[in-house]
Amino acid sequence: MKDISKIYENHFDNTKIKDSEGELVVIFSADWCPYCVSFFNNWREYSKVGKTNIADITDVDSALWDSFDINVVPTMAIFKDGNLMKRWDGIIGQGLTIDQIEDVNSFYSKF
Repeated sequence: MKDISKIYENHFDNTKIKDSEGELVVIFSADWCPYCVSFFNNWREYSKVGKTNIADITDVDSALWDSFDINVVPTMAIFKDGNLMKRWDGIIGQGLTIDQIEDVNSFYSKF
């Protein structure tokens, strides 16, 4: 099974994200979101990315909603050396699909 770690708002303020080296996949997700549950089932089956982080924004008051202008969960982002490289926004009523997972696989394989 792929390594999926939960991270929280404070991880974006300290060295976990800003000072990370290499590539880091972050999926912004909320426990109450049915599209997130479906997405993670697909992620586990289709993703070729080894290490993944779930940015837990279950709390609607999390600053990450505004800091990253998140309107729909799940939303994915790839950081390289602490800098945002690419982002895939979820679609209202659909979330993210296998197509976006394959796009992440392709993008990630370039590193």
